[in-house]
Amino acid sequence: MLMVFLVFAGICLFINGINLYYMHSNNNEKAILAKDAAIVNIFTGVLGVVVIANIIYHASQTTENYAPAAYIGLFALTYTWSGINAFTGSNGRALGWFSLLVTLIAIPAGLVELSRAHTLIEYWLGISWLAWGVLWFLSFLILVQQKPLSRLTGGLSSFQGITTALLPAILHFWDVI
Repeated sequence: MLMVFLVFAGICLFINGINLYYMHSNNNEKAILAKDAAIVNIFTGVLGVVVIANIIYHASQTTENYAPAAYIGLFALTYTWSGINAFTGSNGRALGWFSLLVTLIAIPAGLVELSRAHTLIEYWLGISWLAWGVLWFLSFLILVQQKPLSRLTGGLSSFQGITTALLPAILHFWDVI
């Protein structure tokens, strides 16, 4: 189920990236309204909750740990929160502070994963956690510190959506990785 979630997480990262990239642009033809992006965010957040419930259910029957559920929860809450903010008009500062905390989880998670990696997918996961940590930190800088990093963050988010989530999930479905 992780790969199913990654498909939609990748789509979210891509759509949110396009939204951020064109947010302050004069090129309104390519801009995405926040409420349009919110739909995929909320859907992906809800899907994340379903995946979390499935992981917890199966982990309670085995000796598996609950870390994957917690990690997916970081994404699910980020996407749901972002989607709700688009409809409520919130300034997103609380989400920004949350993003800082998630950065402090994502970077060590990536480093630990890389230190334990033996397979291509494990190396990909470690690198992806580091990349996602950078995105969460950029979100903190934009939402809390009001840094003008929307275009950089948007481009990076769209790129990461494809390379760290969507493409690996699709390649997994095709038995390439």
